[in-house]
Amino acid sequence: MMLRGLTRGRSDPDADNGVRTLTPADIDRLAIRNHPRLEEGDAEALVIQAPGLSKWHPASEEFLIVTPWRHRAEIPAVNVMSAFHHEDALMAASMASAEKQGAAAFVLLETYETRQPSFYARNGMRRLETIVTYELTQPESFLKQMTQRRQQFVKLDRQTAELGEAVLRLDHVAFPWLWWNSAEEFSNCLSMPNIDVWAGILDGNIVSYVGFTHFWRWSHLDRIAIRPDAQRQGFGREALHFAVERMFERGATRVGLSTQGENAASRNLYESVGFRETPDHNYDVHGVVFEPGRSYIEQGSRG
Repeated sequence: MMLRGLTRGRSDPDADNGVRTLTPADIDRLAIRNHPRLEEGDAEALVIQAPGLSKWHPASEEFLIVTPWRHRAEIPAVNVMSAFHHEDALMAASMASAEKQGAAAFVLLETYETRQPSFYARNGMRRLETIVTYELTQPESFLKQMTQRRQQFVKLDRQTAELGEAVLRLDHVAFPWLWWNSAEEFSNCLSMPNIDVWAGILDGNIVSYVGFTHFWRWSHLDRIAIRPDAQRQGFGREALHFAVERMFERGATRVGLSTQGENAASRNLYESVGFRETPDHNYDVHGVVFEPGRSYIEQGSRG
């Protein structure tokens, strides 16, 4: 499907309804004591990530903090919103500033709270994606299902720059634009001791890659991608098996993951090996795409 630019001729973001741009100097004036998602120092650290895009209403102390989504500056996202009476004014001001700065899209994820459909309609947003979550509670059962592996898996680190560039290229042909990883996102992942990224190689060429985050006794599969011309040949199952094996070796007794609701191929794969949907953790991604002609095209195998 095509997501077309939804510009609405928004007015000067700092001229209406008493809304102002939120800066680090304003943080002390916000009512964030005992905020469920903000610790001391968090607000300032978040605001500086996307200068000019976070907004507040001084009279009511309501605020909205915006940060780059997945380290992609061209896609600002609502990170925290604490507003009851001026949420539309805050959203309009932030989106207007994002559009003025040349952002490609502006998104809001329903991971912490669910809003009424009328809220998105009023703010010119549409649902871009439904994210479906899964969990595997008996990884050892899946690990018994495969005895032969054609790919050789190589772990990425800061010393494998050339391999990392090839994986990034694979990421961009295997996923739609909205879900691309950025070079900054990869760099951030490789710097984290509890995150693994592995490339699957066959005959000297990258066929797949996987990434996962390990927590205490459970792991989350963050990414799995198969080169488009290598799909439907069992490489996705191999890559998934390898990732679960690595997670299990690191002590995981449960494995979680998420995928796009419309991605039938990935969902069928996960369900066929024992993953079960966890509906309570599903969420929607709402947003507006400013650049006319931006395509959201089904490409490759997505995880």
